[in-house]
Amino acid sequence: MKFLQSAAVLVLSLASACPLHAEKKAGSQVVGTLTTDAQSCSWQAELAPDWVRSPVQMDIHAAYRLFVFQSDGTIGYRVRGEFPHAAFLSYTVYDGPLAYAALLDHGIEPDAGSVNPFRPGEIVHADNRSYTVTVLPDGTDPLDSMANPIFMPPPSRHSNLVTVVLVQRIYLPEPGVDRFGGFDAPVIEPFEVSNPATPAACPSGDLSDITSQFGSVGSHFSQSPLPRDGRIEFYRPPASMVPYADASGPLTKHDCTGYLMATVFPDALAVIHLPTVPVFFDNTDVAPWTTFEEPYPEGVRYLSLGSYGASPLGALENENIAGPEIKTLFTGGATFVAIPVGMSPADTRAVKRKADDLGYNVLPLAEAGSLFPGVEDSPRINPFLIYRNKVATAGFTGDIQNVPCFPGRGFSHAPWVYAASPAHMGEYAPIGIECPVADFLDGSCGRDFSYSHW
Repeated sequence: MKFLQSAAVLVLSLASACPLHAEKKAGSQVVGTLTTDAQSCSWQAELAPDWVRSPVQMDIHAAYRLFVFQSDGTIGYRVRGEFPHAAFLSYTVYDGPLAYAALLDHGIEPDAGSVNPFRPGEIVHADNRSYTVTVLPDGTDPLDSMANPIFMPPPSRHSNLVTVVLVQRIYLPEPGVDRFGGFDAPVIEPFEVSNPATPAACPSGDLSDITSQFGSVGSHFSQSPLPRDGRIEFYRPPASMVPYADASGPLTKHDCTGYLMATVFPDALAVIHLPTVPVFFDNTDVAPWTTFEEPYPEGVRYLSLGSYGASPLGALENENIAGPEIKTLFTGGATFVAIPVGMSPADTRAVKRKADDLGYNVLPLAEAGSLFPGVEDSPRINPFLIYRNKVATAGFTGDIQNVPCFPGRGFSHAPWVYAASPAHMGEYAPIGIECPVADFLDGSCGRDFSYSHW
């Protein structure tokens, strides 16, 4: 099954960024409907990226596990794990490269005797924090014993098989905890749907071509509009452009993702301003008695601004600034300066000093270049920025989902009315301006964001 024409091109680059770790868990004594030791299946990949090139090559504050299999509708899977010491957990099932179903951490019922530490009032460091997710074929009527059901997509009209991709995501682990939130990989136990007490065999077959595509981009990749009159605008990319995008629910090819993308030129400073930084879950100083509270009164679980493009960027370059790392201004807002990686050392030092004096955040701005390195006639891409916020509180003005989804084919020519703005996100809308170095150092460029259509 071929989801992306470019997958083979990017296998090596993805592998160097995100090594694949196959592991075999020992069978565990099972509770609930199983009465014997169950067969335990391996996750095909654990991805903890240290550098990125594109919005789907992942946030370096996150870690991912992938389980890929083919289903004929007779086998289900129990996924038994522990809630991580992190800001966010999700499970997503994909139909091809599009999200089909999702479970977010706060919606997962804990096992008997355990608590869900992502629910208000619960102890964040609770000792008993186990859960079970049940992955079921389409059309299955779940029994009461099938905890937290999430469903596979149906097979195509001309086949009795469907390829299923299950992804676990963990964002922003607590300080001192590994990227996966301090726990081993959840155990995956297959069982017969017709008799849930009966263990089944693990799936066979090599589906590594699918795991290799996770974090790749398609040949139809298109960027958001370049700055107009020096104004940097953020747009929601179409889901069809971002295979295996994170989601809180199903996405069709007509939907947009929950990211915001801003494409910029490679030879000027990109200065991005958040008039107000959303309240977010800060897990940097969790004590044994700390209880979880949703960001109040309006906020998000996680937010970040990251830099992407044709050149590899990584954690050491501070390419992605998230949550508690963000320096805020006395106004409650935050400003970010993305410096082109090809800028002279003297100018780079001067800009960093000025940004520090102003209380701004600094990150690199990647280069323009080939979308697929080493491929003749590969499309070129400009550097771009991705703004994320996840699990917004109900009715939050600054939720990315409030930005309209551009329905046309020419994403790179989307009208500015589809850009994030105060009309859609209030005081939480990211807005920006391109600045020549001299104007940033000696003028007002990067300090004034009052433009007419904002």
